[in-house]
Amino acid sequence: NGDDIPDGNPEIRLAGFGLEDTHSVANGLTWGPDGWLYGGQGSTTTSRVTRPGFNDPPIYNEGPLVWRYHPSSKKFEVFADGGGNIFGLSFDAEGRLFSGHNGSETRGVHFVQNGQYLKQGKNPGKFGPPPNPFAFGELSMMASTNPVPRFSHLGIFVDAPALPARLQGTLLSVDPLHHYLITSSRSVLGSTFKTSDMGFPLRSKDITFRPVYLANAPCGGVIISDFREQYIAHGQNYQGQIDPDSGRIYRLRGKKESLIRDRNLEVKTSEELVRFLNHDNLWHRQTAVRLLGERADPTIVPQLKNLLNQKSPHPALEALWTLHQMGGLEPQISIQLLAHPVPMVRAWIIRLSGDDGKLEPELFNQIQKLAKRETNAEVQCQILSTASRLEYQQGLALAKEIIERPDHLRDPFIPLMAWHVVEAYCKDQAAAVLETLNELEIWASPFFLNHIAPRLMRRFAEAGSRSNFLCCARLLELAPDLAARAALMGGFEKAFEGRTIPALPDELNSRLGRPSLSMRIRRGEVQALEEGTKLLSNSQATSADRLAVIRAFGTYQGTAEVWKKLLALAISADLPSLNRDAMIALQNYDDKEIGITLVNFYPKSSSALQAAILNLLSSRSVWAITLLEAIGPKKIPSSDFDQDLLARLSLHGDSQINDLVHEKFPDVEEKTPSLRLHALEQILSAQPGDPYAGESIFTERCASCHKLFFKGGEVGPDLTRYQRDDLSTMLVSILEPNAEIREGYENVVVTTNDRRVLSGFLSDEDTNSIVLRGFDGADITISRKNIISLKPAGRSLMPSGLLNGLDDAALRNLFAYLRISQPITK
Repeated sequence: NGDDIPDGNPEIRLAGFGLEDTHSVANGLTWGPDGWLYGGQGSTTTSRVTRPGFNDPPIYNEGPLVWRYHPSSKKFEVFADGGGNIFGLSFDAEGRLFSGHNGSETRGVHFVQNGQYLKQGKNPGKFGPPPNPFAFGELSMMASTNPVPRFSHLGIFVDAPALPARLQGTLLSVDPLHHYLITSSRSVLGSTFKTSDMGFPLRSKDITFRPVYLANAPCGGVIISDFREQYIAHGQNYQGQIDPDSGRIYRLRGKKESLIRDRNLEVKTSEELVRFLNHDNLWHRQTAVRLLGERADPTIVPQLKNLLNQKSPHPALEALWTLHQMGGLEPQISIQLLAHPVPMVRAWIIRLSGDDGKLEPELFNQIQKLAKRETNAEVQCQILSTASRLEYQQGLALAKEIIERPDHLRDPFIPLMAWHVVEAYCKDQAAAVLETLNELEIWASPFFLNHIAPRLMRRFAEAGSRSNFLCCARLLELAPDLAARAALMGGFEKAFEGRTIPALPDELNSRLGRPSLSMRIRRGEVQALEEGTKLLSNSQATSADRLAVIRAFGTYQGTAEVWKKLLALAISADLPSLNRDAMIALQNYDDKEIGITLVNFYPKSSSALQAAILNLLSSRSVWAITLLEAIGPKKIPSSDFDQDLLARLSLHGDSQINDLVHEKFPDVEEKTPSLRLHALEQILSAQPGDPYAGESIFTERCASCHKLFFKGGEVGPDLTRYQRDDLSTMLVSILEPNAEIREGYENVVVTTNDRRVLSGFLSDEDTNSIVLRGFDGADITISRKNIISLKPAGRSLMPSGLLNGLDDAALRNLFAYLRISQPITK
C-alpha cells in the first residue's frame, strides 16, 4: 500500500548465505530485466544455499560469484563465478551486469552469463582456485587506460536526465577510501569494455565521507549512500568502533536540470506503463518492465509486439523483456528477432531462449546460422554463454561455429568462453567432442589452433586416466599437419609442467613421434639421453630447460654422470630454484655417494631442503644407514627425526637400520600424547587466542601438509571445509592422528624392484602407474611394473606430538586460527 511497511510476515525463499566477513556477504540485490533477482557474494564468504520447502541438498559455493533466483519458478543458480570481491551489482540500460572491485587497476567487472572470472588471481590465499581445474584461464576485469588506485567497489552507468548531458552514459563509481565519486567513459573492447577516467563530480575533504552505494533515482538524479565513518577497516568493525546511526544519503543532480515529479508508477494503468518503456530515465523504464511483468496483462501484448519492431534499443529491449516476463515470447517472434538491427536485442533473445537449457529445433537452426555470420562480438559471446547451458549436441554445434571463425583471436572473453563450452562436455561426452574435429575446416582455424587445441590436449592429459590418454592419441591422429600437431604437443607438455609423466598407453606413445627433449628422455631415446646429460651442466641453458630435463631424469634413470650432475644441482647455492627438483630426481638413483654428500650438506641447507633430504635418504637402506650414522651435534640433530620418519626407516626391514634406530633413539616407542584432551580443552577455554599470531604457527607446523583457505600443502585433507567448530573432534585428530584416518588419506608403503621403500598416500592411480604423495608434498610417479608390493601402513602421515613445545598462549593462538571461518590477511 505504499507505506514502506511490510503487509505480512516474511516468506523465506533462500537461506544459507554465509556471514563470515564484515562485508563479503550476500549483497547487491537487484532485479534483472529478465525477471530474475540477482545477488552477489564476496570473496571471503561461503554459502550453503537451500530453498525452504524443497528437499534438495544445499548448494555449496565459496568465494566471489553472482547468483540469481527466479521468484516464479523458484530456481536458484550461479550466474557467473568469480569476480574479485563483489559488493554491489548494477544493470546498464541494455541489461548488462556490472560490479566494482575491491582492488586496483580496474573500475570493475562486466559479467556475462556463465562466465568464469577471478577466483585465484595473484594471491591464491585470498580468492582461492577456480572451481573447475580445467578452466585454464579466467575472464578479465575491465581494462583501464589509466592507473586506478584501490578501490571503486560499485559503479553505475548514468542514465538520469536530472544530471548534465556530459555525464549521461558514463560510469559513475564510488571510492570510499579516497572520499570521492569518479566518472569514467567506456569504450568497446571486443565483447566487453575498457574505461578511461574523466573527473570527480563529487569530492570531499571530510575524512568521514565514505560513499558505498549509488543508484539511478526515480527523481532523475543519482542517490548516494554515505557510510560516514572515519575508519572503515575490518578491525574497527570487530571492535565495535563504528556508529550504526551516522550514515547519510545524498542526491546528486545538475544545477540547471529539472527533477522528475511523476514517480509513482504503481498507480499507472498497464497502457500508461507501456508508454514509460521509452522514458528518458532508466529507473522509470526498469520499473515499468517489472510492473508489467508482474501484472501480465494480455491486453498490452499487441502494443509490445509493435514496439519490438523499433530500430532503436529503447523501447525494443524493454518490450522484449516485458513480453518474456509475461510468457508471451512465441518461437516465431524469437526467430524474427534474430535479425533485429539492434545487437543487444539479438543477444537477449538468444539468452532468454536458452535459459531453460534447450532450444526448439528451428530456433536452434537459426541461431546456428547466425553464429556463422554474426559480426557483433557481444552477440557471439552470448551464443557461447547459451551454448554452455545446452545439451552437448546443440552446445558443441554452436561453439564449433564460433571456433571456426577467423575473428576474435584476441578478444578478452570469446576464446575462454569457447573453451569453457568445449571443456564442459569433455568428461561425459568426450567422443562427441572428438567427433566435432573430424572435419578439416576446424583444424584450419587460427582460433582453434591458438585457443582450443592446446587446451583440449592439456585437459585430457591432465585428467590422466587411460581413457583420457587415448583421447590425446586420437587428437594426434586427427591432426592434419605440423601446425596442428605443434598446437597439441604444446598443450601436452603444459600438462606435465612440474610433474613427472606417468606410463602412457602404447596407442599414445606411438602417436607422440619426436616430441620435446624431456619427453624423449622419458621414452629412453639414446640421443636424447646424451643431449639431456650435457644440458644439465650447461650454465647457458635456461632454468626452464634444465628443470624439464631434471624432471625427465627423475623418471628415466640415466648414467652415473647424470646422478652426479643432479647431485651438484641439488646442493648448488647458485641455483636454488632447481635444488628441490634435483633432490626429487635423485630418488631414481641408489649410489652411496649421494647419501654421504647430502648428509654433509644438511647443516648448511634450508629447512625446506632439509625435509627433502630426510625424505630422500630414508627411501633407500644404503642412504638410511648413512643418515642414522650422521646423527650428532655437528651434522644432523636427533630432534629432526620425528615419529613418522623413524617409522618409515623401520619399514626397510634392515637389521643394521633397526639397530641404529634403537641405539640413537632408545625411547622410540610412541608415548601417550603429553597433552590430554580435557587439559587442552581447559587451556583453550581459559581465554581467546590471536588468529593472526596463530597463522604463523599453522604455517610452521601444519601448512606443509594441510591447506586452510587455499594456503598450504596437499598432503593431507583440505581443512577449509572441515568441521573446525567441533573442538573435541579436531583435538582427537591432532593428538591421536592414528586413531581414525580419513578415507583417501591412508598411508601406504610401496616397495619397488630397485630397492626403494616409499610411503605416502595415493594421490592418483590408473592401470599403468600410481602417484604417491610423500610427507614433504612431493609427488612421485611409479610405474606399476616396478612395484613389488603396495600395502597399507596402518598409520597416519600426520606426525604425533604436533603440539609439543607450544605454551598455553601459542596453543590458543593456533586454535584461534584453525577455527576462524574466513581468511585473514595482515
